[in-house]
Amino acid sequence: MSAATVRAIEAPIRETSVRPSRFFSLDLLDNRYPALHGFRVLAIITVVQYHVTWIFAGEQGIALDKTFFDASLTVFFGMDLFFILSGFLIGSILLRSLSLTGSPMLRRFYIRRIFRTFPSYWIVLTILAIAFPLTQAQRGHLPWEYFYGTNFLSLHRPSVVMFWGWSLALEEQFYLTVPLLLFTLHKLKSDRARLALLAVLWLAALVVRLAIYFHGRPWDDFLLYGAVYFRTHTRFDTLVAGIALAFVHQRYGARIGTWLETPLNRAYLALVAMACLWLLLRPAILGPEHVQLVHMFLWGSVTSIMYFALLLLLLHSEGPIHRALSLPVFRRIATLGYGVYLVHIPIIDHVLVPMAKSLQERHASMLWVWPASLAGVLVISFVIAYAMHVVIEKPSLWIREKLSA
Repeated sequence: MSAATVRAIEAPIRETSVRPSRFFSLDLLDNRYPALHGFRVLAIITVVQYHVTWIFAGEQGIALDKTFFDASLTVFFGMDLFFILSGFLIGSILLRSLSLTGSPMLRRFYIRRIFRTFPSYWIVLTILAIAFPLTQAQRGHLPWEYFYGTNFLSLHRPSVVMFWGWSLALEEQFYLTVPLLLFTLHKLKSDRARLALLAVLWLAALVVRLAIYFHGRPWDDFLLYGAVYFRTHTRFDTLVAGIALAFVHQRYGARIGTWLETPLNRAYLALVAMACLWLLLRPAILGPEHVQLVHMFLWGSVTSIMYFALLLLLLHSEGPIHRALSLPVFRRIATLGYGVYLVHIPIIDHVLVPMAKSLQERHASMLWVWPASLAGVLVISFVIAYAMHVVIEKPSLWIREKLSA
């Protein structure tokens, strides 16, 4: 393959800059879609705040106001934003490859994927496995965690080392099939057939969730959560939505951009997103007895529609929100986001929880302890993520570029 072809394939979006950089500098994410960096940062904050709240009040018994506790855990959908962004970025790369060469270039795709995500994950998992005593179940499940099978294990603390690795496992499992999916789309005769296939795949996850729900009734809330929320076969719709967004943006981007020049059309799309957000924040809208059934729609279907609409607006917008999300600082923060996700749970467990418990014993108000804890875990996690970026991610990315050239 010629160097020109490789450059053309990577033109729509690349995960990192491949230019040589100084040792302590960041290899920043590609800046073709700058507003997406701000969106990533919002996703990071929502995921971390969820875990701070759950670990504090749900696991450690640190007293939080019930209304605040419920509201914080209602904002669960930051992870789905990561999924749809990931599907969009990977889909953009593979669609471009197929359009230029007729092949998804599997060797190059998997080399780039492995060296982007595996080294940091493996090193953090190894450090945690060595630094803390393991239960018998954790020792038995550790090989599954190394090979990204976490989301099909019990995610109770005594069973796995990195329970939050479920989302990484889900992505890696899904991406085993993505080149085949994109190749199938490429071979279909018309865009109508391609969009139909993507729509069927997207709906399939909802069908599986509903089948599991109706087959297993009545459900305990936590058992249903464990059976549905973390599994690849029930949660792949957000990733499919990201690939569909990449396809729509590639094939119809100019047409959509023209359509969105009309303020009323932008308002229609924003209204769809706001309606989805309203539903996500009110899972008991049909009554407490139907919350479980409503969640089958919220855990992937509604989040997909909301983020699909929002991302279309961001990709074809130049307003104040777009400019705010495109600030250069967000690109730097987003570059460290993967490392933050890997280390933030141990920071909460071993730094923030002891401090919060000590402050609670002194009758400190959670009105300032919780936000201070959130700020603390973010700051410490970003510092560690920066060190990981310098000593793990950058060398891995350099090796990746050499092997995939």
